[in-house]
Amino acid sequence: MRNSNKRKVIPIHSAWNFTLDSKSTLRLHEHGLIRVFKILIDKKSKEFNPYNFFSSLIDSDFYQELFFDHFSQISKGKHGPFLTENIAPDNFSEEKNKVFKEEFLQIVASPKWGCPKISEDAFEKIKLLLDHVVTDSTRVYFLDKCRTFNTSSNEAKIYEHEWSHNLSSFYEFILYDPEVKTGHILILTYE
Repeated sequence: MRNSNKRKVIPIHSAWNFTLDSKSTLRLHEHGLIRVFKILIDKKSKEFNPYNFFSSLIDSDFYQELFFDHFSQISKGKHGPFLTENIAPDNFSEEKNKVFKEEFLQIVASPKWGCPKISEDAFEKIKLLLDHVVTDSTRVYFLDKCRTFNTSSNEAKIYEHEWSHNLSSFYEFILYDPEVKTGHILILTYE
């Protein structure tokens, strides 16, 4: 006998569909790399809900990836130095566009222990990239778990899996432009 009280459960992420459009990299110097993921975003709901958005993103197949300095590898349940089960939608904090651009340029230009200075050519390419991916309508988010991971004291670092120690620093920014239904994931890795 069929129970009419049962309702079909629709996953919370069903309102968001992410498709990886492209991946590219930009070498900062021999120990630093920027990864740029361009994603096409299909939103079925009318309102932007950060919880649903980031739940969907974290669960997407292309987000499950390990990053070494030069290479990356698909790895279910891992994202960079983190386990995806430890990344929650509320781990992403929104930033103002202008503040983001200044912060991003400061991060890549600041000295890193054991790393050479970024070349002028790479710095100019980063400025062009930011001008291309950040518009007035772009929403910018930072993965807050990176703050703890990027502490200067290795003793304070929390390594969530066996490959976490391959990176000395990890920065992740999520950019979403609802007007063109496109997003970018910018990941800075330093070995």
